[in-house]
Amino acid sequence: MCCLIFTWHDDLCWLHDLLKEGNTWEELHRQYLTQLDKVTIVQGLVLTTAAVFISSNPPLVKEVNYASSASYACMAESLVFSLFGLLFQLKASASGFLFQKRSAAEIIIGRRWRIFWHLLGLAVPIIIFSISVVLLLIAIVLTGFASHSETVKLYMSMTFAFLGACHLLSILGSPFYHYLSDLCIRLIFAASGKQD
Repeated sequence: MCCLIFTWHDDLCWLHDLLKEGNTWEELHRQYLTQLDKVTIVQGLVLTTAAVFISSNPPLVKEVNYASSASYACMAESLVFSLFGLLFQLKASASGFLFQKRSAAEIIIGRRWRIFWHLLGLAVPIIIFSISVVLLLIAIVLTGFASHSETVKLYMSMTFAFLGACHLLSILGSPFYHYLSDLCIRLIFAASGKQD
């Protein structure tokens, strides 16, 4: 199950075979570290946003009160996850250069379970980043929909409907969507006993 969640494959044999030869290991780690640098920048923005919301008074307390207990708790948790996310990203960046070497690859590739734990270690900063963003979004939603102003609720509903539609349009052409739809179709066929 963990292999499916982390790699969208039912086992790690494909990765084991891919990483045995050539400079694939080094290239994958170089790409990961490049992406992690970008995530670190966005994580800093999430941290700053959560810190500003927590440390400042709401400008329109009657319309939007983000100091309410539920939204404040989500923002505080987002701040904590952002801080720890940055620490894990720093650790992954620092150790990433060590793991990028071919000698480390030979040790990790030696056993499939080592590949899994290595992938899990690389996924932790991204998981923590995702949790911090989701908590911040939940805090914003709670703040908007707990408002006493019908105008704020209407604007919040329209904003999320628009963003939801934009998100749907952005993933329809992506390889992730096609892979996910193919996976769902295969699972449905497997459950029904039919061949695809």
